[in-house]
Amino acid sequence: MGAKFTKACSVVTKSDGTYIVYAAMLSSDLKFEKSGEELQIKDKIKRLTNQLKSKDNVAVLSASDVDLIFRDFSFPHGLSGEHLRGAVMLEAENSIFENINNFYSGYQELPDISTESTDVLFVASSKEKIDKKLAGLSLAEIKVKGVGVDNIALANSFITFNSAKASGSVMVIDIGHEVSKIIVIDRGRLVFMRNASFGGKYITDEIAMAYEVSYYVAEQIKRQPEVWGQIGLNIKNILKKSSNDLIEAVFRSMEYCISKQKVSKFDEIFITGGGAMLRSLDNFIWETLGVNTVKWNPFESDIIRGVYNADKGFFIPVALGLAVTKEMDNV
Repeated sequence: MGAKFTKACSVVTKSDGTYIVYAAMLSSDLKFEKSGEELQIKDKIKRLTNQLKSKDNVAVLSASDVDLIFRDFSFPHGLSGEHLRGAVMLEAENSIFENINNFYSGYQELPDISTESTDVLFVASSKEKIDKKLAGLSLAEIKVKGVGVDNIALANSFITFNSAKASGSVMVIDIGHEVSKIIVIDRGRLVFMRNASFGGKYITDEIAMAYEVSYYVAEQIKRQPEVWGQIGLNIKNILKKSSNDLIEAVFRSMEYCISKQKVSKFDEIFITGGGAMLRSLDNFIWETLGVNTVKWNPFESDIIRGVYNADKGFFIPVALGLAVTKEMDNV
């Protein structure tokens, strides 16, 4: 459930290991916090799930906000089970300057690549925000069997549907309407994740300011690159002004991962999400950071044999990652 769109996905796994994918997307104007909206919420969610051709009313919800709390923890090798969970929660309480009881939290234990330590990725999300979404789904008689995190679902999706590239050291950025999800994958393992305050809205706002037009008109300009030359729009200048938070977050993430020896170098950056559809954004990131940057549409995978709503590919990586998760992660 993103800021602009709510996306849903279901998959049918074939005997040869390929997939049939059903994707759906509707605007996210579901006012969970207001009374009197129950019928509208139920109707919209029903219309969304009906597109998935599934009789199963069980779903996995994913959390994504710029204020998600991420932490990297490292513990002595050998901790497991309840001992590891206790150590994680104690470390979280000591490093988060808010009441941990106000958050749903969990962690992802990283694959064992060291005999000296156990590394985990910890994440926490506001209970208030999650509970509103859960309430909306319950109105549509959807049973939520688990709550995941966009970044982990994104990693599941990339590793499953782009396995050749996931074998290297890559960064994947899912650019949404207001938030960009950043993950780092090294040799098929998720090793880092964070969020950044950047999305398609920021670009539209910058165009609206530059041309003194409404948000609606600016959005139409953004979506029509064929008119950029006619009106003298320099998209590189627009991106320079609007993407400072994203570029800073990506650069710092790369620095951190290399300094902590999570990766030795970055082979490529992949961008996806609705914001990644903007022409020239991949070239701008490449020129700014000096790392080859390409767009990634999971529906182009050779293990996907059929897609319902194939035009939704850039919007669906997180939902697709949730749908192919065999078992819920610790988060």
